[in-house]
Amino acid sequence: MSSFLFLFFYDKSVIIITIMLSIFTYLFGEIILKSKKKEIYHIISISGLLLCLIYFKYAGLFVTTINSMNEFIKLLPKFEIKNFLLPLGISYIVLKHISYLTDIKWGIIMKTNFIDFLSYSSLFTIFTAGPIERYERFEPQIENKEIKFQWVYLNEGFQRIVFGLFKKFALADWIAYFINPIWQNRQDYTIGIQALAILGFSFQIYFDFSGYSDIAIGSSRLFGLKIMENFDYPYLKRNISQFWRGWHISLSDWIRDYIFMPLAKISQNKVWFLFFVPVISMGICGIWHGAKWGFLLWGIWHGIGISIYQVFLYFEKRNDKLKKISGNIFVKPVSVAITFIFITIGWIWFI
Repeated sequence: MSSFLFLFFYDKSVIIITIMLSIFTYLFGEIILKSKKKEIYHIISISGLLLCLIYFKYAGLFVTTINSMNEFIKLLPKFEIKNFLLPLGISYIVLKHISYLTDIKWGIIMKTNFIDFLSYSSLFTIFTAGPIERYERFEPQIENKEIKFQWVYLNEGFQRIVFGLFKKFALADWIAYFINPIWQNRQDYTIGIQALAILGFSFQIYFDFSGYSDIAIGSSRLFGLKIMENFDYPYLKRNISQFWRGWHISLSDWIRDYIFMPLAKISQNKVWFLFFVPVISMGICGIWHGAKWGFLLWGIWHGIGISIYQVFLYFEKRNDKLKKISGNIFVKPVSVAITFIFITIGWIWFI
């Protein structure tokens, strides 16, 4: 399997950065696998990947923020960045590499192969929009170095691609056609119209993201690869926790396994677990989406929602009446509506 060959259709800088990151991660993976000091090398390797991501994706945001603060704090220096390069798919590459190195440290991945890893790292079908596939699910599919062609791959793949294209162009783009003018000239529209636009954006972004995932999953299937599902009717979930089990599932799983759970193990303090862990985890999830403070606020909003839900669960376990009410069949549609409204309000910071 040599999916990494697709890189040669892109700018040379993208090729160099992708290959260098892959070599860096693979070599540290080998060291972690064979070393007794796994923790130290794991920290060094993850720090290197994060520094790379921060430099390429967030340096511009930091410079803009510092320069803005300079108007109030004259002692701060002024910076300028020209022709700044953002490598294609850097966010997804770094998350995949972090999961790869961490899974080696945890003993989930027991063997390595550079060609297999490079194929995983640069698989073009999921390179820029996910899903964030795990190496342990990907590697067995290419272990024999040959996937035999089957007509069913074309049938399944093209059906999923067409479905994704329909979501993207027939639904998401048409919704955007009507609501984009509202975002561009908010002062010309009433609060009611803007509220309807936010509601429309909820569906636009769902059809956009899930459409891209369908295209990625279908494209991968053309080559005989099975990539994990990424959406599962998230707007029909009855609480924020279930929503994140149905929305961008690969990212949700990544945040849970590599940020939420490790943070939860730091302290047994209930306040830490109920409030700080969700907000920190989802704040990171938010800023990962882009170099804009609005994404961070969106993530914190979801972190607060998860905290509130965890507190509710805490009291529900200790209150039979509350447990009985929440289990009532008539409460479910109300819960779905409240969750959807909460999610929709959060999109304000995402626009």
